[in-house]
Amino acid sequence: MKRLTLIIAVLLSTLQGQAQFFNSIGITVGATAANQKFKLYEPPSISRKNYVFGFNASVFLECLSHDNVRWVTEIQYNQKGSLDQRPEIDYANKLQLISWNNYLKFRYEMYSIIPYVLVGPRLDYNLSQATTSPEITGSFLPLHVSAAVGAGVELVSYSNFKVFIEGFYNPDIMPAYVNPRLHINNKAFELRVGLKYEFSGRKETCNTPTYVE
Repeated sequence: MKRLTLIIAVLLSTLQGQAQFFNSIGITVGATAANQKFKLYEPPSISRKNYVFGFNASVFLECLSHDNVRWVTEIQYNQKGSLDQRPEIDYANKLQLISWNNYLKFRYEMYSIIPYVLVGPRLDYNLSQATTSPEITGSFLPLHVSAAVGAGVELVSYSNFKVFIEGFYNPDIMPAYVNPRLHINNKAFELRVGLKYEFSGRKETCNTPTYVE
């Protein structure tokens, strides 16, 4: 326990010393609503499945200390899939993914809130799958690429801890499942809340006027 405490203290001290580049570190938790598009080739057809709900969580590092532009890199756990409803039975398809996400963050500091937008790619790793649709006869790709567009609001706080809420739209750029007769793309909407620790030496201006006598 003492060794873990020492490692965390050294890590925070190192990041603190690089505060102009490493702005903050944080975590998020939230819910995901996901569905899938089945593109069949024999015969050609497209079937959009129903939504399923899951859980997501992440740890992230926010870099750069520019007032309006930041870079966010994070590791995220996410649950996706779909509900394939048939007249005879409903088939549940569930995926567990680990993603490496990278966003450009465009923000605007106001008096009590900081609204922002995020955009960037995700590299999704298929951690596990539990699929029952009869069309799915193999494994999803181990790696595939998706895109993410999000918006959020951070509450202004003059402590080093900041609270925020944000939402994302996350469609696949490439199919997550590929075989000669079927391609599957994921689509998801995420709502999440987060807490971050901002390193010392960087405070919001919040567009507060500066008076010079």
